Amino acid sequence: MEEPKICSLETFWHLLQNGPQKVLLLDYDGTLAPFHKKRDKAFPYPGVRKILEEIQQSGKTRLVIVSGRNIKDIVPLLGLKQLPEIWGGHGFEHLLPDTSVQRQKIPATCSLNLQKAFLWAKEHGHEHNCEQKTSSLAFHWRGLKEETKEQLEQKVSRAWEPLTMGHNLEIQPFDGGLELRCAGMHKGDAIKQILDECSKDAMIAYLGDDLTDEDAFKALKGKGLSVLVRDTQRDTLADCWLTPPDELLDFLHHWYRYSTKT
Repeated sequence: MEEPKICSLETFWHLLQNGPQKVLLLDYDGTLAPFHKKRDKAFPYPGVRKILEEIQQSGKTRLVIVSGRNIKDIVPLLGLKQLPEIWGGHGFEHLLPDTSVQRQKIPATCSLNLQKAFLWAKEHGHEHNCEQKTSSLAFHWRGLKEETKEQLEQKVSRAWEPLTMGHNLEIQPFDGGLELRCAGMHKGDAIKQILDECSKDAMIAYLGDDLTDEDAFKALKGKGLSVLVRDTQRDTLADCWLTPPDELLDFLHHWYRYSTKT
């Protein structure tokens, strides 16, 4: 952790202790859980599930997962006894406290072209690289050789680019691939909606690792603490940087300690 950032964290913990409302926003893949080639095996780092349950059970924190995954894929991986609030598909779907799910309406042209993109991948032998989501299609190449990644990026970009023309779709890079997704909703928009529901003096933190989390960092700027969680630092809008799993767990334990102090 960089030395200048420690002071800002110490200040945050002091403010959290006295904050009237506490909101903890967490990305999933790469933040709470290490990346895994088999995406259905990407379980949380040891100790994460336990501290999240303690934070939930305290009743002092609004705990929210904000992920690019579909909600139905996140729930079994989290494995929490009590379901937290979840925003999935970069904000296209929202799991409410009563377990109902609200979904944004996806234009028919978007759905059609997402299906075309998947069929192209399948025809070219890349079905196993694809992750179909509610409002997007992610093409993964994590773990492959650098030369292979570059070739795939060029190949996929060329194939997908025509599908974005006038169809409310956009191609966005992420840490380990490219994603073709519906325009008009991203993690930053989800954060803005959450902020609208919070009091002005709420203590809020967002933890994320990926390029897609930069939208969330931007939305939270000046209104809360944004934390980059990854093994190596990069250019970011986040306020501080933590390495998983040890510093991540330290942060979560600090959150529990200071959020439950009276």
